[in-house]
Amino acid sequence: MTTSRLFPATSGPATPAAYSGNFLCGVIFKVTSGGMWFTGYYHWVPGTSGDTVARKFCLWQIRGAGSGVLIPAATVTSGTLTAGQWNFVSLGTPVPLAIGTAYNACTGWSAVHGFPDSDTAGSGTGAGDSFGTGGHTTGITQGPLFAFSDLAGTGGTKPEPYGTSQGVFSTAGTDPAVIMPASGSSSANFWMDVQVSDTGPAGYSGPYRLWPGKADTNSSTVPDAAVDYDIATEFALSASCAVGKIWYYSPSGTAQLATAANIWAITGGGLTGTLAATVASPSWSGAAGSGWISCPVTGVTLASGSYKVSVYNSAATPDQWSAKDANTDYWRAGEGANGITWGPLSAPKLSSASLAYNYNGSLGGSTPPFTDGTTQAGQSTFTQGPPDRYPYLFAAVPSPTAGSTQNYWVDIEVSAAALAPAGAATAAAAAPAPAVTTGRAPLAGAAAGTGTAPAAGQAIASRAGTAAAAGTVPLTGFAAATDITVAAGPTTSPVAAGPLASRAQVSQAGLTAGDGKAAGPVTDDGTRPGPTTVNRSS
Repeated sequence: MTTSRLFPATSGPATPAAYSGNFLCGVIFKVTSGGMWFTGYYHWVPGTSGDTVARKFCLWQIRGAGSGVLIPAATVTSGTLTAGQWNFVSLGTPVPLAIGTAYNACTGWSAVHGFPDSDTAGSGTGAGDSFGTGGHTTGITQGPLFAFSDLAGTGGTKPEPYGTSQGVFSTAGTDPAVIMPASGSSSANFWMDVQVSDTGPAGYSGPYRLWPGKADTNSSTVPDAAVDYDIATEFALSASCAVGKIWYYSPSGTAQLATAANIWAITGGGLTGTLAATVASPSWSGAAGSGWISCPVTGVTLASGSYKVSVYNSAATPDQWSAKDANTDYWRAGEGANGITWGPLSAPKLSSASLAYNYNGSLGGSTPPFTDGTTQAGQSTFTQGPPDRYPYLFAAVPSPTAGSTQNYWVDIEVSAAALAPAGAATAAAAAPAPAVTTGRAPLAGAAAGTGTAPAAGQAIASRAGTAAAAGTVPLTGFAAATDITVAAGPTTSPVAAGPLASRAQVSQAGLTAGDGKAAGPVTDDGTRPGPTTVNRSS
């Protein structure tokens, strides 16, 4: 077992910043490897006049500038703390973390003497343990644990992508399960720390996912083009596993859901595949446009090996029903640059992925369609329907560098074969079980995985540029039905500033609600070659 924390050998201040009243504070972090677990919180209490009262600790997942989703399983209340040291507050059961996802670990209490602060003078400039100028301007890296810097305007160079400040606080209350602190102030370090581990609870056998519990995608994701795509993620199993669910991200603005969910056994080095299981009429867990949704899969056990999990929309007039990140080179230089592994489940990075045909949007009549026949390793693959078929195409994009990868946000949930998929029995009892077919041969009338050419007159969709369809809807305002979302509280509560006024006591003119805000999701604006109707490589 290996554990990591942000400040393993650093002590906080000896005295607090003088203040009395409501106080909430937090630190924004992520993990850079799959299979990581959140095991608890650390908080420094100053040795002289530090508040030792018991307090609640909470974990939020950031999904927009200053907004997040509470993770209830990570809420815990401490006993009385000890002054002059780091206090560790352990979770009874560790919580799995999703790679590349920003989290806010926070606490709150009614301060009597004050709070620990990297800069008790209030200037914020040059404080060695702040997250801005003079401090941790590139963030903090401790193994797979990373704390973001503050925003670029403060000297930070590795800020949280949505634009949330680092070193966040609020004086709007004391309960971090009700209010997520989200206001920044002089890049302050309020001496919150976390502990993560690469080892889960003893005997844990699942469920496993590539992006467990994730509420968002990332700040660069936009709705994909309005096309009947079959979009997929390649994954591998190191041991036999029972499939519990197939997941995908349904972006804000769509009125359509995927009409089929499939698992393909990879053959031919990746250029062909055999349908291992299909849910022909999936019962999705959420409405269209509600973010991550899943459908149950029952009675399917997969042997160790390489597979693709895909979803498909057969609508006669599709809308922008699926999501894509075409801006971070996810599987080559982004968060998935080293692949993702959790237990027996893994997804390969680009160079380790199976072969795929290079996409060419002007060759809809080729065999197989939309390719000149050249191949390369491809992670996050697709095909254009109809029909629903093996995802054999890979579309590289030019941004951020030539040959960059896309991510279509399709996920699978599995458990060790001896463990029944969590929730499967409940889902089956609540509604008629979706039709599941296993071990089907490749589609009739075509070489395995190649499909058929488009019907005469069928529009050819291009993925060979950097543009999404006009009128792209940003991923804002989405919320799954089970989300617990609370808007960030006011930046400050008016507090009379005394001789030792802290930044929580300054006037609202000095701490604006705009602190930590950034532009919304990145949209695509590339060209559309030839007679094509939309752009797939975006």
